Parts: sequence; C-alpha cells; structure tokens
Amino acid sequence: METPSDLNQILRQEMMLYAQIKGYKVSSHFLSNEEQSAYIVVVISDADYPLDRFTRLMMMAHIEDDKIIIDADTTDRPLYEALMHAGIPREKIILAYAGEKLLTPIS
Repeated sequence: METPSDLNQILRQEMMLYAQIKGYKVSSHFLSNEEQSAYIVVVISDADYPLDRFTRLMMMAHIEDDKIIIDADTTDRPLYEALMHAGIPREKIILAYAGEKLLTPIS
C-alpha cells in the first residue's frame, strides 16, 4: 500500500519526466509546491518574435486525501497511464479535468 510520501515521490518523478520533453522552439519546466503536494509542468516557447511566444499549462496535479488529483493534462500520453505503469492503482487517481470527483465520506 502506498503512503502519502510514496504518492508524492512517484507523482513528482513522473511529472519531472514530462518536463524533460523538448521540441522545436519550446521547452518544458517542472514547478512544485512541496508543502501543498502540488506539481505543474508548463511549456514555454523560445520563439524569436514576441507575438509567437507563449506559455501553456501542460499538466497540473496534487495529492489530497491519499489520492492523486490530476487537475489538467493536455498531453497525448496521459499522466494517469504513466502513474498506473509506475504502480499507482487507478482507484487512487482522480481525473478532475475529466469531471471525476474525490468522494468525501458522509459523516
């Protein structure tokens, strides 16, 4: 069973791999807030002309209640598949960008 630190480590590691992707006149960057267990990968253009420059969110995820919440994923290689390949069970992954919600217990 994964502990919150395991989830953090695996999520961070997988998202850092996406941040290593380079393309023609673009670069990707990994940003994190360890206190909030929140991670972001952005893509920034390296275009010469200012009007061609852009910054785009590639993916964003955080950990809440022992679940990985993927808030955004604009890739053609979904983060949830990489996480499952790394050993995270699908039931521990919430695709918030696809409308899935974290179930809260009724008290």
